[in-house]
Amino acid sequence: MGQDASSTAQPPQQPPEVTIPTVPPETYLLHTTLAPRPKLILIGDSITELGSSHAQGWGTSLAIRYNRRMDVINRGMNGYNSRWGAAVLPLILEEILGPTASPLVSVGDGEYIEIDSDDRTAANASCPSSVNIHELLTDDTQSKSFVEKQGRRTRHPKYTFLIGFGANDSCLPDGPHSRNHVHIKEYTNNLMRIIRMIQTWNAKETAVALMTPPPCDTELQSPSRDNENVTRLYAEACIQVASAMSIPVVDLWNGMQLPIAKNKDGQDGDSSHLYKSRQHWKGDYLSDGLHLTAMGNYRLYELVIDVLDRSDKVEANGNLGLGLSVATLARTYPDHSMIDATHPQKTFDNGSL
Repeated sequence: MGQDASSTAQPPQQPPEVTIPTVPPETYLLHTTLAPRPKLILIGDSITELGSSHAQGWGTSLAIRYNRRMDVINRGMNGYNSRWGAAVLPLILEEILGPTASPLVSVGDGEYIEIDSDDRTAANASCPSSVNIHELLTDDTQSKSFVEKQGRRTRHPKYTFLIGFGANDSCLPDGPHSRNHVHIKEYTNNLMRIIRMIQTWNAKETAVALMTPPPCDTELQSPSRDNENVTRLYAEACIQVASAMSIPVVDLWNGMQLPIAKNKDGQDGDSSHLYKSRQHWKGDYLSDGLHLTAMGNYRLYELVIDVLDRSDKVEANGNLGLGLSVATLARTYPDHSMIDATHPQKTFDNGSL
């Protein structure tokens, strides 16, 4: 009697366990602070929203990693594109940062190109093509980060924003999800607008990074999405915006076509190449051709922490990070072993902690 197919099916591959990175004992005990905990704010579409909806989500993993050092706030909104993200952003900023000190009208004044409704209608009537970001910047000074022009922020920003739109913007304009489509030129403008809005709201206490749309499985997502011919272009545009505005970027489109880092140990370059060329990432990382499996969430988590851990000074290879490694962030509040058991309030009145 033959075995039932379901009884021989292999269980889904499980990602490695997420843990808090270890630090030297002295650092663990003494590197503490009474200051408010910094915040990492995730803003994006369903890739972001679902990242905190289950135990293996990438947002959940970040919260575990930064436990007691940095709060992770998820403001992902399924179905949103960059246009709707830019529209709702003032509400998010007011909720988290408080009222702005600068009038929002100044955000778009000479800082980015506004696309009016007629231009938008015309743009959405055709499939996207690649875009030169520098054509959208009216002069070289606009390619400098807002922080460079307004003054350096503190070593660790109080608020770090990770912006991830593009998976819905890149829906095909003649497909079943055409209402989510945003032309690539407007997408580029929207990303610049979002960055400027955050930096104008509170320049010295904030940091911003972008996250490209992840790759999708064209076969499963057809006729809504086309990974190589469309999604790739949006990812490249996102990377160009980050470079032009001197901010870090998490390259999901390329990075999520490679094996997770722990699986690359001891492998040569050909192994990663074969993983991509044989498209193993589609089955490992994508549940429906777009959204992420547990392994996909872990791979995204790896790519995000690579940028979070990397120095916020430009490296020799041109890479830029956020300088938020666990080892450099103080734990909030003193370790229990350091509290004066008889007069505990003295411990918390000590401003030197």
